[in-house]
Amino acid sequence: MTDQWGEDYVNLALRMEKHFEGFVDAYCGPPELKARCEKEEKRSLDSLHEDAVQLLDSIPRDNKPQGVYLEKQVTGILTTIRVLQGEEIDYIKQVELFYDIKPEYIPDSHFEKQKSILQDIFKGQDLPEALEKWRHSKEMPKELLEKAVAAINEECRKRTLNKLSLPEGETVDFALVQNKPWSGYNWYLGDYKSRVEINTDIPLQSTGLASRVSHEGYPGHHTEHTIKERTLYREKGFTESCIFVYNTPECLISEGIANANFTLIFKNRKEAYSFLNENLGFDMDVDVDAEVSEALHDLFPCSGNASLMIHKDNASTSEAVQYLVDVGLSTRERAEKQMEFITNPLFRAYIFNYYLGEEVVSNALTEVDPKIFYEKQICPSNIKYYRK
Repeated sequence: MTDQWGEDYVNLALRMEKHFEGFVDAYCGPPELKARCEKEEKRSLDSLHEDAVQLLDSIPRDNKPQGVYLEKQVTGILTTIRVLQGEEIDYIKQVELFYDIKPEYIPDSHFEKQKSILQDIFKGQDLPEALEKWRHSKEMPKELLEKAVAAINEECRKRTLNKLSLPEGETVDFALVQNKPWSGYNWYLGDYKSRVEINTDIPLQSTGLASRVSHEGYPGHHTEHTIKERTLYREKGFTESCIFVYNTPECLISEGIANANFTLIFKNRKEAYSFLNENLGFDMDVDVDAEVSEALHDLFPCSGNASLMIHKDNASTSEAVQYLVDVGLSTRERAEKQMEFITNPLFRAYIFNYYLGEEVVSNALTEVDPKIFYEKQICPSNIKYYRK
């Protein structure tokens, strides 16, 4: 890989930011490269389209896995350009071009299984009412959140260090925020530092706190970004790895890592909840709470169905909200909050990355070394090259 190709890739991504604010999620490359692009006049989408096609045509093919990855990345960027140019692209095809994965409706029968599990747990009770009562009983007081987040983050980091080598001097800071379309966000600042914001608009449950903190920090987004900055950009010299952009397969892999690799540090939810009880004074019914949480987690793909309803089948947001309440057993408040994310122009295709990314990474972990997701340029189509 020539440095010039990587620099051209970074230039394209930075120039896209002027057409799609927020397209660049993180940058840890040469300051002068970013400064030069920021000072430039805004380039036309037609010009950027040509640049993307030229990048596709000039990808070296001597390293097959890397070549596949770069092709899928540039295809994602090119697809965003095409959408901004006004081209009508089928929603499912758009998701496939962005993330190297094809979304499909998940049959409601899958969700009925999870509802049956929950009905067995809350026998004789109205299920929505029982879940609402359960959720309320698990809400974390805001005044305790900061201390709990810090303690959980420290434990997750310690456990991650037993599995992965982190760059020297890496740090992550957490902040509680409001009025955001997401539940949590990692702002990767470069130089192995992150700022993580946790949204408190919707009350956080004790049962989801460890997975939320680990998702954003260790061994999730912060861990991935720091190792990739060190290994891919600084050590191997892959200039294209100094930038992280939306609407590309690296997003799906990143969310998959953040969800699936919780099992790198805790065997299961029961172990995580036992840690919280024993070390932070939480009062969870480990067995019941783990079973409920697992069932609710398996209902999350309802959000993908809701997105398909809106963007593929032209359903209204109110219909999608009702679907999430009826089938996904979501609270109306939480479902309406999800609509902000699903209908956001930047994020509308992103919802699939969480559960399909988790599925891709989880399935691969039975055949590959977990470290490849942190130390290699990975997309769904090139995982096969790393099987043991």
